[in-house]
Amino acid sequence: MIRFVLLATLLVSGNLAAQTLCTLGDLQRVISVEYESSQAQVPCRVRYKKVTEDEITYPWRAEREAGYCEARAEALAAKFSSLGWSCKAKPESSTLDATENSASNP
Repeated sequence: MIRFVLLATLLVSGNLAAQTLCTLGDLQRVISVEYESSQAQVPCRVRYKKVTEDEITYPWRAEREAGYCEARAEALAAKFSSLGWSCKAKPESSTLDATENSASNP
């Protein structure tokens, strides 16, 4: 199931792949892959956002290895799922910004 969800994250909208939203109670995390160009899979970087903290980090990047960022994003979402989080790919037409601004995190 995780593979299916994360394959959906590979759909590129501009330079940002569709986002995967992981939730546990009121906690929300957004995982996505950003591309320097919509024409190529590299260079890329994995974008990780803690929604209510408005904290964004980029834990992995690749300059030449196609598929590396996607694999790391998939592994991160799988880790969250194994810890009891619910992770779902958000369609390209969905915007998480509205969701992110309304979330609460103690």
